[in-house]
Amino acid sequence: MQTIHRLTRFSATALALATLATASLLSAAVAATAAKRVVPPELPAETLTTAPGPTTNERIYVNDLALNHLPDTRVRVFDARSGKLLGMFSTGFVGNFGLSAKADEMYVASTYHTRTWRGERVDVLEVHDTASLAFKYEIVLPTKRAQELNYRGLVRPTAGGRFVLVQNATPASSVTVVDLQQRKVATEVPTPGCYLVYPSASHASRFSMLCGDGKIATVTLDEQGQVSERKVSDKLFDADDDAWFQHAEQAGDRYWFISFKGVLTEVNLGGAVASVTSTRALVDAAGQRAGWRPGGYQAFTIDPSGRWLVVAMHDKGSEGSHKRPAKQLWTFDLSSGKRVATAPGHNTVSLTFSRNGQRLHALDGETGAMRIWQWGERGNLKPLVTVKRAGDFVMHLESHD
Repeated sequence: MQTIHRLTRFSATALALATLATASLLSAAVAATAAKRVVPPELPAETLTTAPGPTTNERIYVNDLALNHLPDTRVRVFDARSGKLLGMFSTGFVGNFGLSAKADEMYVASTYHTRTWRGERVDVLEVHDTASLAFKYEIVLPTKRAQELNYRGLVRPTAGGRFVLVQNATPASSVTVVDLQQRKVATEVPTPGCYLVYPSASHASRFSMLCGDGKIATVTLDEQGQVSERKVSDKLFDADDDAWFQHAEQAGDRYWFISFKGVLTEVNLGGAVASVTSTRALVDAAGQRAGWRPGGYQAFTIDPSGRWLVVAMHDKGSEGSHKRPAKQLWTFDLSSGKRVATAPGHNTVSLTFSRNGQRLHALDGETGAMRIWQWGERGNLKPLVTVKRAGDFVMHLESHD
């Protein structure tokens, strides 16, 4: 037993000596490494600078609703030829935007809270310069503006450029008329049962709205922005049988609306009362049996000349499928009423032509990608660029040129 005890003590002593030796070797190695280490020079202090805004007019504005961080929505600005990100506008909490007639100003209706997502609420209309992407000024709004997915009709300037119209929802519907010349709110127009604004092109301060009873209400403002006249059209559609998409395309006083089942209606909104110019079905009998229907948010677009229509279509459609991404893009010649081309849908939910009619732009509702094509006669699409992800949640886009 004593022999075993001596052996155990010897083993413990040997282990301790070996551990000390290993530690010494490691310490020496660390010391040698530290001696060889070169300390980099101190970094120079950063200086914040500003740079000129985008030099190209070939650009696209994409609204990013940022569903994962709603107090931090924004509008991203892309070069339409290269797909390069040129800059962005912060749009606060679920901000909605619209462009001036010349696209030289951007109007953003937004909400801010003193504690980011809680606290005192302030609604504002912000005016930005699109040449420099710089903030210009803001006008405080009543805390009633609609906080929702961005649609073109939520923030629109009137044809004269003096007033900006902001859609409200409390949930009662009304429109705030903002006087840019006086930089203040001119009035609030109650619009029960009617929603989104469609300004006239031939009258300086007239706008129309779609109503749930299938009619179109038209409001005419005076020079001070007060209501001088309000009239309602006959019933133009049946919201229960075949509702219209709220998105509309405009060329002057000509507005086009598409129904959930694929009926295209042209309406004249220049006068005190809206009137239908033409109606045509886009889906033939065979297409109806296959369930082909329009779908998306900005689900169709018409070129500035008013001749070419491109619409996002899906098959096996049914009640409630009107937001479904496209399986195909259909192109129509409105002068003849015939479909002239069909292209892959790329899950498109939003479409717009450039203002010069030379490009077609689309947003992918599943991946957030933006695709841009060079537009050719009769729907000939030549790919220009694809932005793999234009934002966190994108569904509204506008062209600068």
